[in-house]
Amino acid sequence: MKAAGFDLVQTVSDADRSKFVAALTEFEDEADKADWAVVYYAGHGIEVDGINWLVPIDAGLKSDRSIGDEAVSLNRVLDTVQNARLMRIVILDACRDNPFAQSMKRVATRSVGTRGLARQIEPPGGTLVVYAAKGGQTAQDGAGTTNSPFATALAKTMARPAVEVRKLFGLVRDDVLALTANAQEPHVYGTLGGADYFLNRVEK
Repeated sequence: MKAAGFDLVQTVSDADRSKFVAALTEFEDEADKADWAVVYYAGHGIEVDGINWLVPIDAGLKSDRSIGDEAVSLNRVLDTVQNARLMRIVILDACRDNPFAQSMKRVATRSVGTRGLARQIEPPGGTLVVYAAKGGQTAQDGAGTTNSPFATALAKTMARPAVEVRKLFGLVRDDVLALTANAQEPHVYGTLGGADYFLNRVEK
């Protein structure tokens, strides 16, 4: 993000729910004043009743009723960036198997996904939600390497100067497919107008 020219980059690692929500609250104050606002999340994500949730490190999720108390909804993350003036992007490197699938008690007759995140309902115009893997797929986490295939492709492509944002995520898609032997395909939800949007404008 810094190499791509963002003025403010906040990094939060191994966040419990309190730290996670506090970071979003702090960031949204900055996003309200920005032209672009981007949130990149790497970690576990699960789907319950068609709603996607990001899982902090202290979540136990012993039952499906505890999801709202222990996890953070994707909608909360979208709210964080919604007032940026030109471009709002949420990137989810989080479509992994549900780690609570076997242990979570079903007490609220909810459907709980066991494989990846659910398809994203289309966000408002000018907002992109980028999934490391399309709905129903799981994303590889790197298996001992430093970064996941998606993070590797994203960092490589963001370093390129003057690539329009729609093409940028198309190139990321191509690289991830190549890195995973076509097992994982990133997907972007959201629509933009006719203007071009460049993540990294600096010509090198």
